[in-house]
Amino acid sequence: MITLFIDTHEKKIIIAILKDEKIISQKIVDEQLNHSRICLPTIIEVLKESNVTCQDLSDIVVVNGPGSFTGERLGVTIAKTLAYTLNIPIRTMTSLETTLANVELKQDSFLALEEKNGYFIAQFNSLKELISDYTYLTKEEFNNFKENKEIIYAGNYDVSWSVKYAHQKKPINPHQVNPFYVKKIEVEK
Repeated sequence: MITLFIDTHEKKIIIAILKDEKIISQKIVDEQLNHSRICLPTIIEVLKESNVTCQDLSDIVVVNGPGSFTGERLGVTIAKTLAYTLNIPIRTMTSLETTLANVELKQDSFLALEEKNGYFIAQFNSLKELISDYTYLTKEEFNNFKENKEIIYAGNYDVSWSVKYAHQKKPINPHQVNPFYVKKIEVEK
């Protein structure tokens, strides 16, 4: 099984090709404001390095948010288009699940992902099941919230573990894959 992994939810773009859930090529590009210019060429570069064509892909895993509004839309759009045109399965995972895949939870714990003005948070149990909805807190709200709580901070993660986690999920019809927004955009406020 050859998997294309796409993560554009934050300033870093992570693109990887995995064979049987092991990375054969991966690029991490730190391009804060150039996702639309960088993403597709990076996918092409990773495919070439892997000696893999689009037709060789078995499935796609895409991180659909929460995170950068534009970054989420870009990664999801590319993943949906490829999955639909290649007629291959697509699976989504949230930016917090990328970290969740790499940690062991001994108790109910909050995962927190920092962004420039605040944190995306959600609570999971020891079986890694979501037990409270994703929410967004400003930095001030988060500082008050975190008192006496078990918090795991999301950050760098292992793509192989994340893909293994995603492969436990059922594939989704590409038309039903959407970015996962938590934070209201300025126009909604």
